[in-house]
Amino acid sequence: MKLSKLMIAAIAACGVSHVMAAGVTRLTGSSASSVNVVRGAVNLCTTAGGTATVFKTTTATNALGNQFTVQCTADFDQTTVDELRVNVAGGSETAVLNAALFTGAGSAATNFLVPTGSCTALAAGTESLSFLAAGQMKNCGTTLADVGVKSDGGYLDEEGPVFNPAYDSTDFAPSGFSQVFGIAVNKTLYEDLQAYQKTVAGGSIVAAACAVGATTPECQPSVSRAQIASLVNASASNAAKTTGVTFLAPSSSVAGLTNKITYCKRPQTSGTQQAVQLYFLNYDGNGPLGGKEPVVGTVSLAKYASIENSGSSNVKACVNSTAAADGYRFGAISLENNPIGGSDTYRFVKLNEVSATEGVAGASNTATAIAGRYDFVYELSAYCPGGTCADILNALGTSITAGASSPGIFLTGIESKYGRGGNSAKGYAVR
Repeated sequence: MKLSKLMIAAIAACGVSHVMAAGVTRLTGSSASSVNVVRGAVNLCTTAGGTATVFKTTTATNALGNQFTVQCTADFDQTTVDELRVNVAGGSETAVLNAALFTGAGSAATNFLVPTGSCTALAAGTESLSFLAAGQMKNCGTTLADVGVKSDGGYLDEEGPVFNPAYDSTDFAPSGFSQVFGIAVNKTLYEDLQAYQKTVAGGSIVAAACAVGATTPECQPSVSRAQIASLVNASASNAAKTTGVTFLAPSSSVAGLTNKITYCKRPQTSGTQQAVQLYFLNYDGNGPLGGKEPVVGTVSLAKYASIENSGSSNVKACVNSTAAADGYRFGAISLENNPIGGSDTYRFVKLNEVSATEGVAGASNTATAIAGRYDFVYELSAYCPGGTCADILNALGTSITAGASSPGIFLTGIESKYGRGGNSAKGYAVR
């Protein structure tokens, strides 16, 4: 199964692609799309009769990092380029701000990884990168030799006007991909919520037989949409900000735990941050009735703090903290990330008692979203200035088949009948 009518229409809307110089296309924007971009590029290379190699800045076999390059021994199918350089360090809006065809406020160049002969081969990919064979990934170190250049666009977690209402909506096309987001908490909060929610007072949400730290759905504790909204809005005087850790759990098993809840947030250029504001604070609402609620800034109060983190890896580091001095920590992370089976200690909790993840290594992290039971979901868009997409974006839209997306991502209109109809302001519903 390849394309829905919606995806075909979206690709047609992108128009004729512009020609890339020297056989190289550069993309910036959403990190959540990275695995799908690589998987799609590898598919396009194979279809063209070539062999693909993925170059990156780390030795990890289960993660791409923020800067990576895919090189093909032939031109990628449907394109005139054989090298795709990607930098997603700045978040979704950099698909616009770093693009060569964008000249508005905030326009900036960035840097990309250039493969060299000194890059060293890595073992076969693991987890979401398990489609890559031994030697198909190479570590090139952290030097980015393609310096001070602009990109050819990329993907955003939501449409451009979500980030800046001055952006022209006709510059953005549906990507065909939907993304699931979740609330991640540190190990301390996860286990304390578990213990409390096994009790009648805690709602008997967690099965009594669950072991401490167990992650399958029946053992996952829950937070509510109302609780998270209270924790991320701008009010400094509500109970979420003044009560401390007992706002979420009445007691802790950690000796000396600081009585503080910390929100590990992202900057406004981040699609994850925009998703939080859309979902919890009604940022799509306009007018005197139903308007948006302001988001908290970077603050440090007696029993609450918010810390800005530049990338998803920084948020993961923030919620990985189990130090008693750090108290409870939480943040939003897209579900292409899976902490189970790796070195991460953070865990995803249910939202309104609905699980986003199966809670096991190798999980799809899409089942409840596809079924319409979990709705913290938004559709990625492609930056196509003037209605013209980079040819690699056109090609990638046709390169992923049903069931082959990376965790936390599914094909809009193909794998699920639920969606937002290409408009983040709309409810998650059958389309």
